[in-house]
Amino acid sequence: MKTITALLTAVTALVPAAMSMAEPSTSNAVFVGGTPIMRVRVAAAGFTPDQRASEIQQRVNDALSHGPIQPEDITVEPSGNEAVVLVKGHLLFTADWATARFNNATPMNLADQWADHMRMVLPSLTAPK
Repeated sequence: MKTITALLTAVTALVPAAMSMAEPSTSNAVFVGGTPIMRVRVAAAGFTPDQRASEIQQRVNDALSHGPIQPEDITVEPSGNEAVVLVKGHLLFTADWATARFNNATPMNLADQWADHMRMVLPSLTAPK
């Protein structure tokens, strides 16, 4: 139940309020255990939202495959005029200006929000049972 609550909290925070979860396309969604944890809404760096989502999905899967993740393993760092969320020093998300504007935030604010939610979601998924 705790995992479901954490995942639902992450979904609520990462998905803009105006977006309907009943949207038919899932190609721009990132999933953990079949549950969408975020949707990529903005193209950046020459990648479409679908391509960005696919890249993030691979990073999430990779992070989950390396054993337990502790909240302190998830960090935020500036990267030029953007911000990145790292898991154990490996890139998970990039909060660029276009995505930040879409979410009415700065890249650092957005990355901090994403990191806070991943600190709730990822450790609960990798903890020994």
